[in-house]
Amino acid sequence: MGTKIKRYAILTPFDKPEVVAGIAALQKLDVEVMGTKSGALVVRELPVPQYDEWDIRNILGPDDSDLAELGEDSPSDNAPAVAAFLSRLSKYGVVLIDVDLGEDTGFEAGISGVVRARRFIGGESGDEIAAGLLLNSLDPVIERIVLGEKSPKDYDAVHSLDITPAEIVKKTREAQESGDQAKDNDGPKRHFWNRKQSD
Repeated sequence: MGTKIKRYAILTPFDKPEVVAGIAALQKLDVEVMGTKSGALVVRELPVPQYDEWDIRNILGPDDSDLAELGEDSPSDNAPAVAAFLSRLSKYGVVLIDVDLGEDTGFEAGISGVVRARRFIGGESGDEIAAGLLLNSLDPVIERIVLGEKSPKDYDAVHSLDITPAEIVKKTREAQESGDQAKDNDGPKRHFWNRKQSD
């Protein structure tokens, strides 16, 4: 069995990754947050159980004891719940990109698997989005992160657990001040998902 990669990425409409990381820290979420041209991206690597090649769990999936061992009860591991929470912070919501990839070593070596995308607005799960089309319309950095070609650390990501309460207050004030200036200058930043709503 090859290496398994399981992660999620949540694209937010915010342009300050430090502020998003601070909000995640207040919720005790263990995530990496990085800036992209399409918005702040929240990334979490999920634990994946590894089994011997002939283990039946390769077909049936992990049992309850495996999931407990891997820390499945951590709120940070529940991608839909994290996306629902973050979607309440903006009227435009967020997009959850869920990644389940494997590195095959058989006849067709390479990366294979599934990438799914779903929009969340106001805490509710919305429609699925064609992941390929979505990734093609975003900052190329996002695709590199989603497919595991690059790590958030390669782009100076902020780890939410490294943020102190004093930094949260400072970054929030800075974001409010810069947001007020941006509105005075040329309006709020536009993102790919609000074009239809604002046109």
